[in-house]
Parts: sequence; C-alpha cells; structure tokens
Amino acid sequence: MSDHKKLFIDYSQCIGCETCEAVCRFVNDLPRLHMTRTRDGVMLPVYCQHCEEPHCARACPRGAIVRDREGAVILQPMLCRGCETRQCIMGCLHSAIFETDQGVMVTKCDLCAPRRALGLPPACVAMCPTGAIRFVSAEEAEAAQTEASREARRRLEEHIRPALGPAGGKEGGRKSRG
Repeated sequence: MSDHKKLFIDYSQCIGCETCEAVCRFVNDLPRLHMTRTRDGVMLPVYCQHCEEPHCARACPRGAIVRDREGAVILQPMLCRGCETRQCIMGCLHSAIFETDQGVMVTKCDLCAPRRALGLPPACVAMCPTGAIRFVSAEEAEAAQTEASREARRRLEEHIRPALGPAGGKEGGRKSRG
C-alpha cells in the first residue's frame, strides 16, 4: 500500500455546509470537488480518491492524467485540451471528474498542488468546520474509519452508483437496467 497522502472524508461528521466546495472554488477558480444531494436529501462532497490504480488515467486517450511526485493523481490541462471523448469521466469509479465550460474540458482534485508545494494541506481540509475532511495516509484513513463513517460512505456510493452499489455487486434485490 502507498504511503502517499490523500483525502479522507468522514461522511458521518459532514454537515453538508458546502464550505469545502466554496473554498475549492475560491482557491482554484473552479471547484475540484462537488456537492451532491443524496436521495435522503443530505448534501455530501464528491471528490477524487487518488486511487492506487486510477481508472481515469487508463481511460484517458491523451495521457493527461498522471501521478505527481507526491502520489496525487493530477490532470495536466494542456494535454487535456481538445479531447472530446471525456472517457476519464466515465472511467472514474467515484464520479469525481467534472466537465466544465471554462477553457479546460474537465477538472478534478489535485489535492491543492500549489498549497502542498508550500507545505500546506488542501484548502478543504483547512476550512472544514467539523474536521470531517482529513489529509492522511491510507493507513491513517483506514484507522479513522468507524461503523458510522463506513455506513455514511456506503450511502454516498449507492447514490453515485445506484444500480451497482458500493462493492460493484447488485444490492437489495435491485437489478441494473441493461
């Protein structure tokens, strides 16, 4: 397992205040995480998981999604320009690559690369009023999980991938359309 840091959001502590999205928009001009309203009416942030083996990078026909030296999965906008397939959006298992209408075709979290270069945490981590967003190693994220955080995460994953559910299998007797 990698020792690179990534975001961990304890959705059981998230109050849906949208501070993370607002500060992300302020720092980056475009938010690189987005709030979604679940079926339960709860607002939760959707963000890049900086996967060990990112499907988005494999799906990108231009090689615009790569790892930086600190292990973050980043988008290189100059390589992304002009791609009309948007395969990265479909390839992301976490629905965390977002189409834009402002010059760059898509955007995604880069863990606030300019802030990290200064030794600062991502802006969403610094501004989260409940401390639900943390910048941690995979081991620290695993240790931080509770039954409540796993259940809250499961509900978000079910919202993002309703036909498949969190583990990619059919859930609760529902069948995928196809």
